[in-house]
Amino acid sequence: MRMPMPVIAIVVFQAQCVLAGPIFPRGNYPDLDESMSRQDRQFYFINARPFGLSLDAHYKDDQARTLIEQFLSQDASDDFEAVTTKHVHDVLGSYGEFGDLGFFGGVALAGTAFRYLAMKRDGAPEPDIELARQRLVRAAKSWHVFYTVTGGGGIVARGIRRLVPEDPSDPPFPGPPPDIEPMFDDQGLAQPRPKSNGSWRDDLSDGILPEGQWVWIDSCSKDQMLGQVWGMVVLYDAIKDDPDIDQSLVEQMQEDATLTARMLMAERDISQLESINGAALGEGIYDLIIMDADGRPTKYHDLNPKSVEKIYMPEDSATFNRFNTVAAIGVMKGLYHVSGDPELERYIYRDMLEEREFLDMLSREKGAVDYIYLGKGTNFDDPDMTAVALWLALYTEKDPEVRAPLENFLEHGWWAPEDEAVFCASRSKQPLWNIIYLTITENGANQSLAEQTASLLTGFSLGPYFNDRVENCDEDEIATGECTAIDGQTVLHLVGKTGSGDWMADEALDPRIRPPSNFNARSNPFVVNGGGGKLLNPGGDLLAAYWMGRYFELSEAGSANISPNARDHMPLGGWPDGGMTDGGTGSTDDSGGCSCSHTHQKTPAVFLLMLLLLAIRRTR
Repeated sequence: MRMPMPVIAIVVFQAQCVLAGPIFPRGNYPDLDESMSRQDRQFYFINARPFGLSLDAHYKDDQARTLIEQFLSQDASDDFEAVTTKHVHDVLGSYGEFGDLGFFGGVALAGTAFRYLAMKRDGAPEPDIELARQRLVRAAKSWHVFYTVTGGGGIVARGIRRLVPEDPSDPPFPGPPPDIEPMFDDQGLAQPRPKSNGSWRDDLSDGILPEGQWVWIDSCSKDQMLGQVWGMVVLYDAIKDDPDIDQSLVEQMQEDATLTARMLMAERDISQLESINGAALGEGIYDLIIMDADGRPTKYHDLNPKSVEKIYMPEDSATFNRFNTVAAIGVMKGLYHVSGDPELERYIYRDMLEEREFLDMLSREKGAVDYIYLGKGTNFDDPDMTAVALWLALYTEKDPEVRAPLENFLEHGWWAPEDEAVFCASRSKQPLWNIIYLTITENGANQSLAEQTASLLTGFSLGPYFNDRVENCDEDEIATGECTAIDGQTVLHLVGKTGSGDWMADEALDPRIRPPSNFNARSNPFVVNGGGGKLLNPGGDLLAAYWMGRYFELSEAGSANISPNARDHMPLGGWPDGGMTDGGTGSTDDSGGCSCSHTHQKTPAVFLLMLLLLAIRRTR
């Protein structure tokens, strides 16, 4: 149902007026500030050292661990070698998690971007702002590699890797270089066959990038695409119109966004496309397919709501994938936010949202395949990706008619769905999810949630953030279904195992007893045991949550944080002959517990499809 015009006018005014102070006011949480300051130093001097983006760092041995602790326990010098007598590369066995860099790195970029914006607004010393600016620009230049190393044309890498350090005086990067797989065999056939979830490829930029410096991983999946666009949006907002930053970086981002959107907008005959088993995907013409440089769809390519894990439904079928619907809105709106492309504007607001009813599908029950939450079987990648998609969709939108169904889904489809009373976002104690909700909800300032989030972030053992094993429950306790956590106080009640065999409690664990993770927001917070190995976690999602909390405001009821660069666009319906307002220029305007009344039920008509989905549950 469309909102009546008088109500719309009121909401437009309120949505531009964010009246409360920051979520984390500067100085109000000294323990949190100190912890995050140490993690900042770890992140930039160790994890992001190779090229400014978030990577895992695997240290060699106990001596290396001691040197890392020695460096991070002091702040008199930022020179790791001067403090420890060893270069960072000499204490690490390897860097890792290149294959998830699109998503993990994209979320971590929010920390880099909003750190810079918060420091400028809060009047930090100029040398500190300049360092933050340098880190932001370096990250933006590396982010552009994702769209260039593939040969361009809208093809996006899953991950990237520098082969040689930026500073020629540095020792080589730790660990062996990756094994490169040629894209085509001697007969000109794309390989590997069938398509994998990522192969290392040579630089295809044809001289745009310096020769011999970069390689990349192909098969960008839909979670990596969401992270890519998140990173692009936060970089764009942090850099645009900054007099101290070369605006050619913004122009590069706009071109990258436009080409990526055109790739996704293209209609393709899926009978001519290879699927995971080498056969055709089906029949029909579909868009929102992530394509790769070898001319094939990526392994987990489907953003189209008519696809459920690459099983394509007929266009006239009532069945649709609710997660893909949310993801597609977030990705395409994020790309439009950066590009301002008039063709993309038409595609989103006329084709997707109006004619194809993407907004209506957010709450439609008939035919919905909804696997964002599956109780104890929830794959926590899904609510995590949904959080990013909703942030992209709402942060870039000021039209209340578009915002209303998105806000409804934020509240009742993701944050607090009635039929997910235990395992939903609002009960998961995930700092990034809490901050995402606080920045875009129109429900009003929630000081208690802000306080809870600050406490959660303070609970992580950061700077250094080692991946030490945490075992809350031993075998004897598991046999009884109850155990006392490592803090000696918290009693955990076990409710069963995850699909991978990990035991879960009936309540999300506080970070003080939770197993560590290289990306907490995608990890199951109900799992009682985990961690281990010689790993220094980047904490990119935690830094993002902290700096978003430092920058964004706690909003009054009826308002939300909206990008100052949010674009005007054509209205939903009522435009003459497919035309646009403002001549299609995409102009900007600088004005800037789990209980609910609405549920998304899984209908019997798609029950068998849900069982099939569970059987082929993916690792994207």
